[in-house]
Amino acid sequence: MTFDRNQPPFDKAADLRRRAEEMLTTKKPKTPWTEVDSLRIFHELEVHQVELEMQNVELRQSRHATQKLLEQYTDLYDFAPVGYLTLDHEGIILAANLTAAGLLGVERSRVTGLPFAQFVPVDARLFFSDFLGKVFASQGKESCEVALTREEHPPPFVQIEALACNSGQECRMALIDISRRRQLEEKLKILHTELASRAFELETANIALEAFNSSVSHDLRQPLTIISGYVQALQSMLGNGEDAQGKEYLQNICEGVESMNCLIEALLSFSSCIHTEMQRETVDLSVLAKAVAAELKLTEPKRQVTFKIAAGVTADGDADLLRVVLANLIGNAWKHSNMKEKAVIEFGETEVGGKRIFFVRDNGPGFDMAVADKLFLPFQRPPGTHVEGCGIGLATVERIVKRHGGKIWAESKPGEGATFFFSLTEMAPTPCPEDGAHTE
Repeated sequence: MTFDRNQPPFDKAADLRRRAEEMLTTKKPKTPWTEVDSLRIFHELEVHQVELEMQNVELRQSRHATQKLLEQYTDLYDFAPVGYLTLDHEGIILAANLTAAGLLGVERSRVTGLPFAQFVPVDARLFFSDFLGKVFASQGKESCEVALTREEHPPPFVQIEALACNSGQECRMALIDISRRRQLEEKLKILHTELASRAFELETANIALEAFNSSVSHDLRQPLTIISGYVQALQSMLGNGEDAQGKEYLQNICEGVESMNCLIEALLSFSSCIHTEMQRETVDLSVLAKAVAAELKLTEPKRQVTFKIAAGVTADGDADLLRVVLANLIGNAWKHSNMKEKAVIEFGETEVGGKRIFFVRDNGPGFDMAVADKLFLPFQRPPGTHVEGCGIGLATVERIVKRHGGKIWAESKPGEGATFFFSLTEMAPTPCPEDGAHTE
């Protein structure tokens, strides 16, 4: 049986019906049809009809679910945060979602059929053409970054990720808006330039500081030595004479020279704590603290001062620099408690938030916490301080502690002594517990 393909569908169905009837009339049944056979066939037709109705219900449900999924995926496609495009070999836009149309600045109904290159600056079109050829020649994903031609300033910048379809006739493109990132990168470049400029300025300042230190160390010491020598000669010439006023003048000159030498030493120490190369090792802070205490006792053997120094306190750091820290902190406690009949100076450690904290505590006059922020500034002293010194020791201590990666802070109340806490690892300033194990 053959059919003419050019025959209309209605004629084909009529011809098929006629041929089937002819075959049925020529076919002779072996046995005559009975009523039972008719009932059985009728029952099968009814069952088949029910099956068809059930299949129709399932098909309608499946079509409804498919339509719903299609709407969901269409929404996801249209309102995705990334622009999606379909391009042909020539770069003509075949399809676009709403996000892509928004990035290109054209209504979606008007964007199809336009060449994507017209949305790229003229000087970048050859680059995009080469990129598109690479996409169709490659079996994997390709990416690039280009600006878009918009009236905005600066123009939007997009990252393109493209992949050729299996047919090789189209490619899918994703447009990712990276304008904000590019702006941040430009700002970062400016900041890097400024940072490099400031680093150069700091390096220049450090060179000048080194030259100043050299001048202080040599050029200032020599005239002071000469002044001191002439003063001593004049004192010898006066001998036991009656010129009391002249002796007083000479004594004032000697004290001024000594004060100037002390200031020079302090400035050099303040500078060297930054420029000295650190040699890290395990340092026994208890031994250093005891050595500092012994030296202070030798300077004023008649003073009644009790030192409570915790045993076995160790830390990782530069031994020489950490000795400067303890010498300044314990020395400060020694000086500020000089009016105390029974002075007590403590050194120990505790733990807060898993961090080790070291402290030096005294029972001296203390200070008002309102001036605590000025303690670590060079040449600054709390109001009411009348002890000798250059006002640079605590600034030196802070520099050394920061070089070790730690922090230093103080707590005090007027009339209740003062406690200086310092860590050698990064942490926030936290009050220290009052109790600790000590050995005298």
